[in-house]
Amino acid sequence: MSNHAVIPAYDFREMVMSASGKVLTNSIKVARFFGKDHKNVLRKIRKTISECPDNFAQLNFEPTDFIDKNGDVQPMFNMTKDGYMLVVMGFTGRAAMQIKITYIQAFNWMTDQLQHRQLVGEKAMHRLVSKETRSKLKGTIGSRLMNERRKEISVLREEEKQVMALNCQPLFPSLS
Repeated sequence: MSNHAVIPAYDFREMVMSASGKVLTNSIKVARFFGKDHKNVLRKIRKTISECPDNFAQLNFEPTDFIDKNGDVQPMFNMTKDGYMLVVMGFTGRAAMQIKITYIQAFNWMTDQLQHRQLVGEKAMHRLVSKETRSKLKGTIGSRLMNERRKEISVLREEEKQVMALNCQPLFPSLS
């Protein structure tokens, strides 16, 4: 038998969320994944904020609220990867180390997803603009081609809606 503690497996996608084009986590998720009381995580965040420069705190920690299981409004913080790392650097133990590594992987994965989505959207938009330009050119050349242009307009508008939706779809529609 090994004397090493068993490190639980975590689904890092549950640790992060996308909001306004940013990758974030919050104090509740940190408490849950590190097995700590939320009030203690809040205390650590507040201490961290009090010790770091104001501009760093404003960029990396957002105070907000949530409604607990009793229906009471409670404080919490949203955090960027930098804010998260600053708070949890002091957490110790093998499980804490594995969670820190997994969290870094989660933020990197979400960043990759956002960058990929943006690239896909840009490529789709470029294809759409090319089609639209060719279609407009047809409309200026002659009446037969102008009729083709009229037929293409509705198809192009529908494709435009689909391209615009690429940048608006949630990465995790079932996660909160």
